[in-house]
Amino acid sequence: MKYSLIAIIFILIFYGCGGIDPSPISISEQKPGFSGTITFLGDWPLDVKRTHLVVFKDILNSPDDFSILNIRYVSLEIPSGVSTYNYNSLDSSYIPIKEGEYSYIAVVQSKNDTLSLERKDWFVIGLYYNNNDTTKPGKIVIPPNTLTTGINIICDFNNPPPQPSGGGK
Repeated sequence: MKYSLIAIIFILIFYGCGGIDPSPISISEQKPGFSGTITFLGDWPLDVKRTHLVVFKDILNSPDDFSILNIRYVSLEIPSGVSTYNYNSLDSSYIPIKEGEYSYIAVVQSKNDTLSLERKDWFVIGLYYNNNDTTKPGKIVIPPNTLTTGINIICDFNNPPPQPSGGGK
């Protein structure tokens, strides 16, 4: 009887436990986000202290548009001196992105040691453009529960994009 009970317990444990299988992430659990590659051309300025990817809801028409009311995403600091930087908004940000439409996606630099929300402290070194149309900043749409990929930006230190009003250098 004792051996039968041990055998039954052993069989239940051995066949009843399928191990710890990772359950796949359902689409409803996926957070919205975006990813891509930032390419840097030319020599990095020596006096730059901070480089970030920043996303704005609306285009920057005035210095007041560079504000907490318009900013929707700020990446953690991009390392100085890199030639390419692969990013994913789900991995690193001060402000996480939410689903929606965004009109101005920029790589910005500052000479300040601390993070500032004043337009005068930032210089735009790269913009996202739709279909390589460099006549106007590109828009992105981030659907719910989706990682939007291919948001690539080129930053040419020798040929920066047009600066929104009120910017620094």
